[in-house]
Amino acid sequence: MTDIAVFSDIHANHTALQACIDYAMGKGITNFALLGDYVTDCPNPQKTMELIYVLKQYFNTYIIRGNREEYLLDYWKEGKGNWKKGSASGSLLYTYENLTEKDLEFFDSLPNYMLCEIKGYPPFEICHGSPENTAELMFREKRNTKRIIAHLKTNLLLHGHNHVQDTYVYRGKKAVNPGSIGIPWYHEGKTQFCILHGTGKNWEEEQIQLDYNRKEIIREFKASELITMAPAWAASAMHTIRTGVDINETILLRAMRLCEQERGVVHWPDIPEKYWAIALKENYVDLHGKDIPREAEE
Repeated sequence: MTDIAVFSDIHANHTALQACIDYAMGKGITNFALLGDYVTDCPNPQKTMELIYVLKQYFNTYIIRGNREEYLLDYWKEGKGNWKKGSASGSLLYTYENLTEKDLEFFDSLPNYMLCEIKGYPPFEICHGSPENTAELMFREKRNTKRIIAHLKTNLLLHGHNHVQDTYVYRGKKAVNPGSIGIPWYHEGKTQFCILHGTGKNWEEEQIQLDYNRKEIIREFKASELITMAPAWAASAMHTIRTGVDINETILLRAMRLCEQERGVVHWPDIPEKYWAIALKENYVDLHGKDIPREAEE
């Protein structure tokens, strides 16, 4: 019997990643599938990269890139992005400035999709968003998801990107999302991954939700430059880490709307910080990612 630990959407939360590695090691697991989005959103990305290099060096690993790695590569190679300090793109810029040439070359070496084969077990496929596009969202029951699953080369696809831990079966084929390690949705913010148990004839997934020392990564936020380079974005990430409730898109869209209303036009990433602050406050979240108590309604 062979087991594989499947990790996705780490987003530089090395504290959560270490907890997941420790859990897998405790189960005697020596095979890992890494599905992309290793950095951005949390501080000190180099700590996450060190853990990934250890897994790659000492264990059997299948590694592909995510859309965040593609953003960083585009910026590195072509200067795409116009990144600057501020909540719109400051997290990306902070991450880029804290990576090394080795990290970027490593990302550049990764494929977007991989067909994985272990002797004696059925083959399976891995990607970040979808086999064709790292940024494609595969939600259950959606038309694009059914189309993708129907055209798989194998009976199993491992994918990430949308941060929703789930298993979806369509026409006898299975798509498994292990959830997000670093910015996990739902399950009260517990870090999430999955373990594939190979029986020889098929793979059976075990979805894991694991508590870990969230205070450690929150302390790193408060001590890092990330919180000054992208204040509201960092607050939103901390809020999701604390609660499992995602507000990133809500805050972004509201900040853009407020900017457009007052200025008549909005161009990403030129969204003044005051609009982000208003959007956070309207959603009862402070700059430390904590919930603001709502006054009792009369």
